[in-house]
Amino acid sequence: MTRFSILLVGSLILLLCLTQASSAALIQIQLGGVGLRYTGNTIFDAGTADPDPLTNATFLVDGVPVGEDTSGVTLDLRIPGLANIPVGGGQVNSSAIGSLDLDLGDGEYLSLSLDTAVVTYIPLTSTIQFVFVGSTASSTGQNLPYEISIDDPIGVSFSTQITEPISHGGGFVSVFRSAGTGEIQGFGVGIPEPATMSLLALGGLALLRRRRV
Repeated sequence: MTRFSILLVGSLILLLCLTQASSAALIQIQLGGVGLRYTGNTIFDAGTADPDPLTNATFLVDGVPVGEDTSGVTLDLRIPGLANIPVGGGQVNSSAIGSLDLDLGDGEYLSLSLDTAVVTYIPLTSTIQFVFVGSTASSTGQNLPYEISIDDPIGVSFSTQITEPISHGGGFVSVFRSAGTGEIQGFGVGIPEPATMSLLALGGLALLRRRRV
């Protein structure tokens, strides 16, 4: 390979890196082992520990998994101002700002300030009931793994099922516990995978070879 060929292939790889780094990629963080607890006005993470351990945090860039943390992942969640969830089912908006802190260990974390949250309670039967939570958020600090970062606005959602009989009074839910999954997503920066750069290099070499023929 000539010196010109090497420089050309290197330039193509660098161009790919700069293009992907500067364009907005869809960043998703999928959370497993989430537990929620409601006390009549506020939703918290449900475990006895504070913050609560999660089973995993999976990271995706443009829908492609780039890594997963399964050890030392914890969640600290607080969504206040959630009164009067109808016992027959319905939707309630929070009246106060909440917070979410995801700790990934080794100094890696994501801290969010939550805007108004929407909580949907769906009692399908006396034993099958679901709670869905959605909110937009802004980052108050982050140091994420796998060389990714996420920009505002950030979407936060939880999909859970009630795990024990709810308490209620006056037609409104007063206490519940639920378990399920969560997701944090937004647009940001994702580093291209080595395989992508390798394919580009091979493509560049093929073009050079074709020019010589």
